[in-house]
Amino acid sequence: MTGVDSQMAEAFLEEQLERIKRLTEQMKQVSSQSAELSDTLAHHRETTHHTPLDDVRDYRTYPKSMDTRSPSSIRESTGRGSSRRRRR
Repeated sequence: MTGVDSQMAEAFLEEQLERIKRLTEQMKQVSSQSAELSDTLAHHRETTHHTPLDDVRDYRTYPKSMDTRSPSSIRESTGRGSSRRRRR
């Protein structure tokens, strides 16, 4: 390799090294911003899904004679969910 070629190669390598350093710094910034955004979104999700009623406990008592089936099964056996037809 001649002196000119080695100087060109060295200059090229220095440029590439500087480029790599800049890209590495940009990647660090993007990673940091991404972490901040994730934290912000998590906090936002927590605050938007929390309503004042979430802290209220239902202290009502129900008599033992009440139907203990789930609301969906009750709906299926009465009203619109019923497959039985009314006799005329």
